[in-house]
Amino acid sequence: MNILSLGKAAHNIADKFSKYLQYKIHKIVVEEQDHPEKYDEKTNHTPIDVGDDTEIDFFISGDEIVCAASLRVLEQYKDCNIKIYYIKPNQKFLTDLQKTTDRIVYNVLQEYTRSKRFDSMYIITYEDVVKMVGKIPIVGYYDKLNTVIADTIHMINFLDHNDPVLGNELESLPTYCINTIGIMDVDNGNESLFFDLDECREKRYYYCINDKQLQTDGDLFDKITNQMEDKTEEFVKNSFGVYSTSFDKNYCYIVKKSPHIQRG
Repeated sequence: MNILSLGKAAHNIADKFSKYLQYKIHKIVVEEQDHPEKYDEKTNHTPIDVGDDTEIDFFISGDEIVCAASLRVLEQYKDCNIKIYYIKPNQKFLTDLQKTTDRIVYNVLQEYTRSKRFDSMYIITYEDVVKMVGKIPIVGYYDKLNTVIADTIHMINFLDHNDPVLGNELESLPTYCINTIGIMDVDNGNESLFFDLDECREKRYYYCINDKQLQTDGDLFDKITNQMEDKTEEFVKNSFGVYSTSFDKNYCYIVKKSPHIQRG
């Protein structure tokens, strides 16, 4: 799989994938401009050779005006299957120009995704990731958050390419393409989402359970199915998969999907 990143913040997240052999990392650098409109007008990106692998995870952060070059860059990969990971910035700390750029790019990328120019768009905020991680020292603050984001995305990518030992599969509608990710505590069912997604219509739970427990725990099936029953919501489709791992601790990753443009 190819990782493409545009902008310093996105490059820092892309770096976190270097420990995984499954990814080829491409940091896109374009000529710096002093206004977002100039990025749209003057960006001339020579496409990177992604080889036979047409899967692309594209990372961008809305707090850098270089994000205005996103469409010009992505149009060079129109034959690829593109998932966008958009880091939605805290509006309190942006200049007026940054706010305007973020609002336009954020909405345009969602519209293009809903029209199926892109496979899907995943929205993440650092503020929501912090709620899950807890208090972090200033030194290494974003480094820690970027690690959590990259590791979560990697695990979901990995599980999507492997078969569960138990679960139910639901065919996802193509219109359910504005998404976010998160983690659920397997013991108590508490969910920590990386973005507060409006009008969710589908949830997928990826249970990563220690292999020994899968072979010996007679209560596990009832626990998971009861947990899924508790997660039932009106107008929301739920699916889950149980995967065998060698991890000492059990994890559950979440993907939430919506067909609707998100606020911001």
